[in-house]
Amino acid sequence: MEVRSWGRSKEEINNYDNYLFLLLKTGKKKRKTMNQIIKEHLKPTLTTLLIFIFSSVLVGQNRGNNEIGLKALDNQYGFLNIKLETPFNTFKGLIKQDGDNYYKALQPELRLGKYTFEAVYLTFYKDMVTTIEFETKGWTNTNGVLGILQEAYSEGHKREHFGYKWKGQKVWMNFAINESDGNGVLSLHSVPLMSKEIGENE
Repeated sequence: MEVRSWGRSKEEINNYDNYLFLLLKTGKKKRKTMNQIIKEHLKPTLTTLLIFIFSSVLVGQNRGNNEIGLKALDNQYGFLNIKLETPFNTFKGLIKQDGDNYYKALQPELRLGKYTFEAVYLTFYKDMVTTIEFETKGWTNTNGVLGILQEAYSEGHKREHFGYKWKGQKVWMNFAINESDGNGVLSLHSVPLMSKEIGENE
């Protein structure tokens, strides 16, 4: 799957689901942390399987209450060991890609529970990370990652032929899935940095 940086022009940014629609309520209910969810997925027990199935049903019944998951997404402000707004000089051995300020990160194998990411790409704005992209390969990894994301951050909004999206106040996350081979690209975008970029492009 071809990976590219998201939205470098004003037109591309404004076409990403009306970028300025950012008003979301804050949830107060406590959620499990990502580490807790991963540990549950790794326990090969019938009890864990039943808990996971039951939790998935509950998530499906409460799709309208996804502000809790979006709040967790905002608070994390990144994914795995990479945070949005991290300075450019923090990273070593970045490989320049086609596109403005777009690089491949030299990372050791990144795993989410038992699922792996093939590659990581970073886009910078004023020498700070504005977009992080994680590439998955095959249906096993892509569906496994999606399941953990949905348990951690809510069901997300299903986009026809484009996977899923989550809109927080600080972070927008998109998981684009190729329906022909199961490859996917998980991307996280910094709302504050992209708001500044929009302002400069106007």
